[in-house]
Amino acid sequence: MKLENGEKIIFKVHPHWFYVAFPEIALAIFGFFFSILTYTLLQKWIVILFSIAILLVMLLVFLDWLCINYYLTNLRLIEERGIIGKRIVFIPLDKVQDVTCKFGILGKILSFGDLEIESAGTYGKIVFSFIANPRKRKEEINKAILEFKANRNIMEGKEGK
Repeated sequence: MKLENGEKIIFKVHPHWFYVAFPEIALAIFGFFFSILTYTLLQKWIVILFSIAILLVMLLVFLDWLCINYYLTNLRLIEERGIIGKRIVFIPLDKVQDVTCKFGILGKILSFGDLEIESAGTYGKIVFSFIANPRKRKEEINKAILEFKANRNIMEGKEGK
């Protein structure tokens, strides 16, 4: 991801580890039991192919998690995702209208949740899904917005003189 002139990253996060751990564990358990149960019933090469397929799916799940990045910079909020092709969506800080923090029961226990960032105009909405410590991240976003607006007001005051 390319930053603009004068842009600095305040935070960069991936989704919470649970985003990748739950599917990985479920796939490993499913693959293990399927292999054990079918090893005597099916030909061994079918079990081996199935095991390889499970491992490839597990690799894709991990790479998907690794390639999801959420950024807060001093100028904008950015969501970047994609293993091969990249999809980058951003909202300038001056266009942010609302930041909502959402938790489920498991999210409260493991300290993860979603941040919904709504914007004015055509920028739409970005959801930072499964991020750790969403309340802390929300505070950081609100602080960055206030600093951005204060800096903009200072610059506009200097230009007016």
